[in-house]
Amino acid sequence: MKGRTIMNIKNILGNGMLLLATLACHAQSTVAKPLQPVAPGKAAAKSQPDGKIGAPVSVELISGGATSKNVTLPVQLQFKTDQPNTPLQVEYRSNDGLSLVTLGTATLISNQQGIVTDTPNVRATADGVYDLNVFVTVGDRTRAVSIPVTVGNAKPVKKASGKAMRTPQGEDLTIMPAQEKSQ
Repeated sequence: MKGRTIMNIKNILGNGMLLLATLACHAQSTVAKPLQPVAPGKAAAKSQPDGKIGAPVSVELISGGATSKNVTLPVQLQFKTDQPNTPLQVEYRSNDGLSLVTLGTATLISNQQGIVTDTPNVRATADGVYDLNVFVTVGDRTRAVSIPVTVGNAKPVKKASGKAMRTPQGEDLTIMPAQEKSQ
């Protein structure tokens, strides 16, 4: 009897830990969203419908998506929001191999049409496709966008397309194929 009680307690604790791990994974997956690359002349991020977390702003690459190595590249970006005269806190971060030549932060104010531009400068020492990560905060909401910067003759890497699904809770989910990277 005593051994059976201990087994039951172990099963209950094991199931409880499994439930906690599942809840933690769900909470983690709803916090971080992947950055989406953008092509020149296309909006990188659009305002999300009500109920979604993210700043109501889009980021569009106007010019400056390609350069040669060791050359400073001005990356002209246009920020659009539906709110005129709105302050936008912008932070720029680059991945390995790409360096920011200008300040990594800017405070911008949209005009009467809700539009404002900024031009961070970047430089890379080797050919490749790099990401300029742009974080835009409006009020207490932030949007993250990845702007690809091509240096030299590097070819943009096509992202593998995934299978779009919807979870039982109504959340959008994309199942992506596994990719192996060789060095």
